[in-house]
Amino acid sequence: MRENEYTQRPYMVEDFEFVYDTKKVAYKKYVEMNWGEWDEPAQRKMFEDFLKAYAKDIKILMCGKKRIGFYHGEELENGAYEIGNICIIPEFQGKGIGTKVLREVLENNTHRDVYLRYFKQNPVAGLYARLGFVVCEEQPYHFKMCLKARERKY
Repeated sequence: MRENEYTQRPYMVEDFEFVYDTKKVAYKKYVEMNWGEWDEPAQRKMFEDFLKAYAKDIKILMCGKKRIGFYHGEELENGAYEIGNICIIPEFQGKGIGTKVLREVLENNTHRDVYLRYFKQNPVAGLYARLGFVVCEEQPYHFKMCLKARERKY
């Protein structure tokens, strides 16, 4: 399997540390920019709460037999779809995997609005805008973007 190809499988309990560490690498600098020093016990507790609520919605991204990231998204009560996280381990970043995951999500949800949020300091906004997302809400630490089903560019 080429390093920019991936498969997905459901989250399993034994993925706990991998997902936690991957999320920590992805978000720690933004957490510290917004709230100060990383509080490991508090962050781990929030992560455990996240898993209790969303483990069924997490997919582990694989390149061959190697875990390379995870994706979390869910259908909302109003029928829209929200992308919660797309996190790739550093050695597989910059290879287009996150973009492929995002495009796949959009292709699987053409009939509904799709939402995502990201830390204001995260430079990923350009990618989202190229795919048609627009800022629909500014929150204290995040921008929320949406891509309405009727406004799809592809």
